[in-house]
Amino acid sequence: MRKLILSIAIVVIGFTAAHAQDSTRVRKAPRAAKFTAEQRAEMASKNMQQKLALTDDQKQKVYQVELDRVKKNDEWRKQDENAMKGKMDERKAFLKASKEKMDAILTADQKKNLAASRDEMRGKMKDRKWPKGLRRGDKTPPPLPAPPANN
Repeated sequence: MRKLILSIAIVVIGFTAAHAQDSTRVRKAPRAAKFTAEQRAEMASKNMQQKLALTDDQKQKVYQVELDRVKKNDEWRKQDENAMKGKMDERKAFLKASKEKMDAILTADQKKNLAASRDEMRGKMKDRKWPKGLRRGDKTPPPLPAPPANN
């Protein structure tokens, strides 16, 4: 019986080690690293043009706003983490100004569509986050596991 258990354990360890070193898996590079700032701004403006039916003039203005935003975000990412914490107010003010510029470009219907699209994305991102109580900065305790059933 011991030999059987030992043999099974060795086989399981062998398979685990073999699959742990599988080099055929495709590793995903960070999305932001693949594209330049101009490419990311172009993709964002094309996406908004499709979703919001922007005119060519609006698309060019949206492209400029997005390009400014992307470049500023890249600049912030390169800074030291401590410096980033100190400049949070500056970042919020810049993002608010960027949103106001975008609102000046879009029509009322386009603003509604953009808000709906952003709400949808927020919902998707919220679903991907950690369970309640395990989120960083969350003060509520995690839910307790169900008590075992007595037979």
